[in-house]
Amino acid sequence: MTEYTQEDRSLALIGIYQAAQLVHDLATTGKADELAYHTCIQSLFCDNPKKTLDVYGGELANIQVGVNSLLNQMNSEEATQSRNLEMTRYVLSLMILEKKLMKLGEPMQKVSQVLDVAKSQQEHFGQEHDNVIASIARAYSENISQVNPRIIVNGQHGHLQNNRTANKIRALLLAGIRSALLWDQVGGSRWGLIWSRKKYLADALRFKIDSDDGNNSDSEEKESSNKVTSLFKQD
Repeated sequence: MTEYTQEDRSLALIGIYQAAQLVHDLATTGKADELAYHTCIQSLFCDNPKKTLDVYGGELANIQVGVNSLLNQMNSEEATQSRNLEMTRYVLSLMILEKKLMKLGEPMQKVSQVLDVAKSQQEHFGQEHDNVIASIARAYSENISQVNPRIIVNGQHGHLQNNRTANKIRALLLAGIRSALLWDQVGGSRWGLIWSRKKYLADALRFKIDSDDGNNSDSEEKESSNKVTSLFKQD
């Protein structure tokens, strides 16, 4: 059995927060951090990483949106107004929905099949081409969106009615489920989150890259685990 560490769990939880933050940003402003968005989408195609950070491109810089989001939401010293109840709801819903989907089994298998199509499309159109994102969004809407608890995204009507933005949001929700599955695989749990809150915060602070420190690679060099289980494919 592979040994996973608290660092593995922290990275996966940050992945959930990053996807949730981008969903919120797109729904409310129509915009999202490009690097964070790219990282979330590509995490869907990382099946056999050597270590947990590889799911997010192997660089801490790729998950800074998630790091900051987790710190804002979980740090008791932050002002109450800096917390976002929508964000908390998205994160918890993704965790609960992942558990439900793993029990059902079939939706995840169908998602895997659609992602194979999307991966082939990437070779022809590019990594985040509209056709690729539309396929990922279809994987979510056809196989997950009707499973309870349904995730209701709140935001500006104009952004939510924009088909391109809506597809990005669905793709990010699927990426959030991918990180929730990863968190589950490396030993994360909601009860553990309560008891280990300070450990998660300490890791997030360690992962945080200040604007004048663009090259913090201490954590990146750690081999947190030998293997992380593949995404939706059942062995």
